[in-house]
Amino acid sequence: MGSSFLTTINALLALYSVIVFFKMIIQFGLPNHPGRFTLYLVSLCAALYFSMKTLTGIGLISPMDYLRFRPIPIVGGGLGLLIQIVTSIGKFSIIQQKVISRIPLMAAVMVYFLFPSMAEVFFAICILASVLFLTVSVGKARYQKRMFFKMSFFLLLSGLFHLTENYWTYVLGDIFLFPGLFYFFIIQQSYGVTAMVERYRAEN
Repeated sequence: MGSSFLTTINALLALYSVIVFFKMIIQFGLPNHPGRFTLYLVSLCAALYFSMKTLTGIGLISPMDYLRFRPIPIVGGGLGLLIQIVTSIGKFSIIQQKVISRIPLMAAVMVYFLFPSMAEVFFAICILASVLFLTVSVGKARYQKRMFFKMSFFLLLSGLFHLTENYWTYVLGDIFLFPGLFYFFIIQQSYGVTAMVERYRAEN
């Protein structure tokens, strides 16, 4: 019963992630802008991560395969978030953004082959670096800053509850992922709108 309860939570998180991901594709269109490419990459990583956890819970993916492949969405998503923050604060040309937007994929593959056990640590470093970048920036990305701090708060709560060995405390940690994921996709929605505006300005 306990395992099925956790699987249900992960299935709801996966379903929400997949629905919002495809909704954004319909809303924003092809990834012909580096900001949009990063948006889709980060959102896909979230959907892929929770989908993998769900498929592992119901037995369609072996736990060993999950442990082997999970660094890809964890590292890709975490570094993608950091790049979104950096590019929203700084001034980068389209060409520079195109180059930077490919870094999460390369880093995910590198960690997958070289440091798979360090994926969660890498993700935590990316979130911490993003918070620091937003903290020191003044008057920039104010909306994203508020949403990112809220998302980080719930991710921190989830991580702290996951450190315990009590089953129901662990479940509560998973439940805290719901508001964290909600604010995560609000952030992605705002970056999608920003990419649309930048694309429009470049064409006119």
